[in-house]
Amino acid sequence: MSKTINLFGIVLILATGIVYAEAAFDFEELMEKIDTNSRNLQSNISSKDATSSIALAKQMQSDFKLVEGFFEKRGNSADAVTDAKKYEDLAAEVVKFVEANDFDTASNKALELTKNCDNACHDTYKPL
Repeated sequence: MSKTINLFGIVLILATGIVYAEAAFDFEELMEKIDTNSRNLQSNISSKDATSSIALAKQMQSDFKLVEGFFEKRGNSADAVTDAKKYEDLAAEVVKFVEANDFDTASNKALELTKNCDNACHDTYKPL
């Protein structure tokens, strides 16, 4: 029984840390970071730098997960949640195509991500 209680305590502490980490970011800074990273991703793909492209695309997946959580908590912004999920998926596709050395398709996916992100919730939700 005490092992169960100890395990529950550890899980609770870890979950609290995750929730705090998600809440402990500046949304505007995150948006600027995503904007910069989306353009850097294109550059990395163009130069066929697989390692940097994959790392950056994975970072963008994590960043869009934070954006998704932000808008879920905010409420009344289901379209922004949907868009964030779409961008997470596009970043995952970039990783997949770079890993397959298909830099042309990876570039197209990264361009789609950048273009759609620029045109999506910025007009509707900015300034927050």
